[in-house]
Amino acid sequence: MSDIFMVLGFALAAYSIVANDSIQTLGTFLSSNAKRPWWILWIWISGIMIVTVSWGWIANGGDPAFGRLAAKAIAFPTDYGGTFTWVFILPPLALVILTRFGIPVSTSLLILTAFKGLVAVQQGNSSGEAISLFANMMEKSFVGYLIAFVLGLIIFWLVTGNLEKRFKETANDGVRHPAWTVFQWLSTGFLWSMWLIQDLANVFVYLPRELHVTGLILSLGGMTILQGILIRGRGGKIQKIVTSKTNTLDVRSATFIDLLYGLVLLFFKVDYIPKLFAAMGLEVPWPAKMPMSTTWVFLGLLAGREIGLTLKMHINNKKTVAKLVLSDAGKAFLGSMVAIALAMILPFLITPVEKADEDAPAQAIETVTE
Repeated sequence: MSDIFMVLGFALAAYSIVANDSIQTLGTFLSSNAKRPWWILWIWISGIMIVTVSWGWIANGGDPAFGRLAAKAIAFPTDYGGTFTWVFILPPLALVILTRFGIPVSTSLLILTAFKGLVAVQQGNSSGEAISLFANMMEKSFVGYLIAFVLGLIIFWLVTGNLEKRFKETANDGVRHPAWTVFQWLSTGFLWSMWLIQDLANVFVYLPRELHVTGLILSLGGMTILQGILIRGRGGKIQKIVTSKTNTLDVRSATFIDLLYGLVLLFFKVDYIPKLFAAMGLEVPWPAKMPMSTTWVFLGLLAGREIGLTLKMHINNKKTVAKLVLSDAGKAFLGSMVAIALAMILPFLITPVEKADEDAPAQAIETVTE
């Protein structure tokens, strides 16, 4: 049964990362390429995913999560004599349910925090380790939100605002120059790879830390199929978060969004902030390779962009924009609260390995006596 729950947990996590998180990365790509055959988009996106995951697996000694699980010692149950139980499938199941309601939940915060709490208790440790992980990830994620918000506000207000204004005025002028399509597909490829590096830990937390090549092939196959389902359905309910924003259907605007989002994720991939703090002799705010919520970064960028364009173009009512931004942030906050609630509640449903081992002989004696 342990293997069944492991595979089921991976499948649900893979579905959630495809249906919920990846739309943050691919949303503008899907919306601006809505008239193209879905399978062409699928080949491009899946190809980049296969290359990125394979590269991570090779470069990190069989760990396709790019070392992010090791950053906070999120153990694999069988490595310490534990097992997967039905409780382990509850975090991704909750994520799938929230996704169906169109709520942009952070997969990193929900999956990794809950998983950390379960393995900690199963090892005989305190579930407080999950709270500590949540605090570190939330701190990094909030900083990511602020950086993305400020960049989105400044760049789309002061730098590219005039371009966006022109894009909107010429939105119905006909076919775009082919160069824009090339630029957008390249920027999406760059962003997609940066996002995968950050969020692959959310899926591969359910598989061995040193994944066999067979496991790699099977997991990639499953994720590729799910990616095809998502793209064929044009993103589902989460896609509305993208399409509700100004000018996101224009390939030119989508290119700038993807490029800026990718650069922000690259900034956090390289861990410039911990390195800067260390160089200045200050306390490092979070360990290197610490997982973070790309959901918060994504929403911060869209919020800053929407406010910047409103200030520049005066096309939206400020109250409407504020309501839109606060609504997105509120949904993300709700998802974070669900994550911390699961991290606190689920450990009560798990049995420590030591206790399970002690109970087994007693049960055997009772059976013999009877």
